[in-house]
Amino acid sequence: MRSFPLLAAVLLLGCASNDAEAPTPPATPRAWERLGASSAALPEARGFRPFRGIIHSHSPYSHDACDDEGIDENGAINAACAADLRRGVCEAGVDFVFLTDHPSFMEEAPFEDLFFLREKDEAVRSPAGALAGNRLACDDGRRVLITVGHENALMSVGLERHVADDPEERRTLYRGSDAASADAMRAAGGLVIMPHTESHTSQQLAEAPVDAIEIFNLHASIDPDIREEWLGLDSFGAIAEILPFSKRGDDEPEPDLAFLGFFQELPRYFELWDEMLRVRRMPGTAGTDVHQNSFASSMRDNERGDSYRRLMRWFSNNMLLPVGSAEPDVWALKEALREGRSYVAFDILGIPSGFDFHAKSGSETVEMGGALPAGASIHVQAPTVLDPDPAVKAPEITMRLLRVTPTGTEVVGEGATIDVASASPGPHRVEVRIVPHHLAHYLGPAPANYVKTYLWLLSNPIYIE
Repeated sequence: MRSFPLLAAVLLLGCASNDAEAPTPPATPRAWERLGASSAALPEARGFRPFRGIIHSHSPYSHDACDDEGIDENGAINAACAADLRRGVCEAGVDFVFLTDHPSFMEEAPFEDLFFLREKDEAVRSPAGALAGNRLACDDGRRVLITVGHENALMSVGLERHVADDPEERRTLYRGSDAASADAMRAAGGLVIMPHTESHTSQQLAEAPVDAIEIFNLHASIDPDIREEWLGLDSFGAIAEILPFSKRGDDEPEPDLAFLGFFQELPRYFELWDEMLRVRRMPGTAGTDVHQNSFASSMRDNERGDSYRRLMRWFSNNMLLPVGSAEPDVWALKEALREGRSYVAFDILGIPSGFDFHAKSGSETVEMGGALPAGASIHVQAPTVLDPDPAVKAPEITMRLLRVTPTGTEVVGEGATIDVASASPGPHRVEVRIVPHHLAHYLGPAPANYVKTYLWLLSNPIYIE
């Protein structure tokens, strides 16, 4: 599932046969690993490899982040929260983080301050000299790419400057939702995403001047008001389900697995996305929306419940980038996001390894986000869990290929491998689900409450036209 310390192998020595016997699996499951695994072990295919990262994250430059104390009355940044952010993105094991701060305080800060550049970090600049990213230096030698953006009615990612020099114009544009505001964000080097899709109608989304939309948002799945008004869920249901993970006994569930307490499929996101796909191509992203402002109490792992590390381990956006670099490139990431060459993975259930979804027509092959004419062939291979623990029961993994039609969404195929020899017109997307038997050991005295079917991976579509 992730990079755990390896236990010493226990081997049985053959005494009645000359044939070597297979190693006996260790009897004790691995200890819970609080650090996220690197994506470096994920396999490549057709010249691309996945880079895992976070889209939609707040820093001290958001007015409501860091327990509402991101910037003090003298304009000084909350140094402890900034350190939590730096440590969290490193320990979560991600390759990149698209910061998306609220206009207050982000719009008032010098642009270069928003990247949290420190000694040993590496500034990433465009050919014109614009600061486009920070390769943040981690203690283990890794680097995590940090980019700057904002979130209000629209969300920008990967900006290379503020949207305007004039403070009042900047304020208006960061708070705007019209095409002119979106164009200003793109002119500043960014892409535009619709956050909190759940609070919009399908018509609003179809007309939105955006390059992508959120198809899952963590904040929305927990917030009592959003749950009741937009998702049709019990207001405080998520909070109640998190409580068992806050107990401090050694035999209680691992705090990092609190996500399993409240995580469920939210049909509204898929219905809105499929409605949009009927009228236009539209990549989907998942928003972590971490603020570090909602659960300051320390859990039994001596870390606050809503830490950057913990929430950034729960799920990621996996961008397929050209093979050849150990670190993601700012512009390659934005290109992959714009094209939809990506998938969402709920990594706390196990990091998916080996997922493959592509289509062919004649000599042409396309990945997610690509388009081919009707009659193209489609191939899908289900992932397995990265670095599985041989001492625990293997998870059950199921997969289905869906086609969005003018009147609905149909299942085209199911199984560990799906092949379609001649695909009909329509966007095709993949859903993978998992029953995490392999996590039972970490789920406390009542693991059966949590060992059930969860959504594990959501692909972006391939368009058959």
